[in-house]
Amino acid sequence: MKTKERILVGALGLFNTDGATDVTTNDIAKELKMSPGNLYFHYKNKEQIIREIFKKLSAETVEVWKPQTKLAKKNQQIQLQQFIERNLTLYWKYRFFHRETFTLRKKDPELSKLWKQHMKKLGLLMIIMYKHWVKAGYMTPMKSKYEMEYIGELLFVSSNSFMQFFETSDRGDVPSTKAFEKARRHIMRMLLPYLSGQTRDEFENFIKG
Repeated sequence: MKTKERILVGALGLFNTDGATDVTTNDIAKELKMSPGNLYFHYKNKEQIIREIFKKLSAETVEVWKPQTKLAKKNQQIQLQQFIERNLTLYWKYRFFHRETFTLRKKDPELSKLWKQHMKKLGLLMIIMYKHWVKAGYMTPMKSKYEMEYIGELLFVSSNSFMQFFETSDRGDVPSTKAFEKARRHIMRMLLPYLSGQTRDEFENFIKG
């Protein structure tokens, strides 16, 4: 693993454990057993490290979302359960950012700009998926664009909040299967009124099970 990548991996672990606000570049260097000067050779400050980690978060999220838009465009059966689970896994992997979004964005305007671009991209992908899912008969049309915005925002807020729930309800480095299942069930319940056909049947069976 290259040094730049090793720094990002080490920093991510410390940020998730101790919080990005409290962790310093010296802490990161100490964790990686390198001199601060070596770290600064690759990244000039902690803000730059956080931005690079966020770029990885954004790229990995898009990797999860784009295949769904391709399936939707082809009117192929969507795998919403797996889609929800993969998103929750990413939220956990980068939980420090979701925990400290407001503070980190306030301190770094460049990071805030990246975050807004990321959310805009996800919003567009969500609209693409929704329109094609309605066309394919997997979802029912929402009454207005305001209702769609409301559901979209509610899903994002809920997913972020579940990360805090995991940290308070689970012990250890990995959330338990039970906690993940509870998060997935709640999100599925929010989506259920807007689903139809086989997708709705699958969700109902999972929730009942």
